[in-house]
Amino acid sequence: MFRTVVAFDSENAINGVSEILEKAGITVRYRCRTAAAVVRAINTMGGGVVICGFRFPDGTADTLAEDLGNKALCLVAAKQIHLDMLESDDVFQISLPLKGFQLIGSVNMLLQMDQKLQNSSIPRRSPEENELISHAKTLIMAKHGFSEPEAHRYLQKLSMDRSVKLYEMARYIITVLE
Repeated sequence: MFRTVVAFDSENAINGVSEILEKAGITVRYRCRTAAAVVRAINTMGGGVVICGFRFPDGTADTLAEDLGNKALCLVAAKQIHLDMLESDDVFQISLPLKGFQLIGSVNMLLQMDQKLQNSSIPRRSPEENELISHAKTLIMAKHGFSEPEAHRYLQKLSMDRSVKLYEMARYIITVLE
């Protein structure tokens, strides 16, 4: 799934960049006109790629990159004179006027980087933990007559309500129901 945000201070720029990306099969999840809206969108998605201009009504690409920290990858599309003014080393740059193939290539590269960052930050369960969870779901299904998805949601809810990891709740369920 693409986690992309297109953000410019002009609706025409947003539509133009979004159209190029969507023709290439890249879904634009959010279209924003302010830096604050970009931050909200990135927080909602839990990260992503931002394609933006140099200025917003509420700040610049530098302040946006600072506000986002390492939550998102930013590609600033602007005239070279503005790109030269960027102070942040944490942004990628592409000079206007845009060539569609350059934009698509740059965005695809950033989306791949975002995907790798997203995958590396997802904690993985060990086979033993997965076995505990599976066994607990089987016990829940037998006791309550739930389907597998219902048993999983039930186990998740118990886990969240008690602020414990899913496999820890599964271990507890196994000790109680066996």
